[in-house]
Amino acid sequence: MANFNSAVLTAKGINLLAKAQAGKTTIEFTKAATGNGSYATGESLVGRTALKAQKQTFPISTINVVNESTVYLKFIVSNQQTSGNLKAGYYVKEVGIFARDPDEGEILYAIATAVADQWDYLPAYNDLIPSTITMEFYTEVDNASTVYLTAGGGAYVTQEDFEAFAEKHPDDKVYLYDQSTGQKYAFGVDNGAAYIEEVNE
Repeated sequence: MANFNSAVLTAKGINLLAKAQAGKTTIEFTKAATGNGSYATGESLVGRTALKAQKQTFPISTINVVNESTVYLKFIVSNQQTSGNLKAGYYVKEVGIFARDPDEGEILYAIATAVADQWDYLPAYNDLIPSTITMEFYTEVDNASTVYLTAGGGAYVTQEDFEAFAEKHPDDKVYLYDQSTGQKYAFGVDNGAAYIEEVNE
């Protein structure tokens, strides 16, 4: 399992945070990115505007406010994507969180680098079973009035997320749609067992 250093706000991230603290904007997280760029010990990350060697981008699936200064983000890194499957494996050495600035557009808000030689390897997709890595990321949002994320297509739902949803919404059903046929299916849990059933409407 990879071990990452603490996340660092970039200069553009600090600038966006200052705008949010002043009530001029909200913080909208747009996506996460991974790469295999290498960093020297003690190398400054504040001035970075992009990852050194970005390989993939992913939608953020979960955002939770930890306290008035910190949020928790979660996303799933996968070698199978609708935008194109991973052709060559790589070590995940850097992770970036992007946000939307009202004046500059999308910016690299925060970045974290892996501890040397403690990286996760993401192999190329083998056309059979996708490999995934669950990433959990904490970043600063000091007293920003509102924090939210852009909904992105193709996000994975973890079992933990689904169970948390089911606990909060015991009478709700989750519906899935077949991408090819458009057929609607109900997905749920009955007596501890997951099921999928076709819905005819």
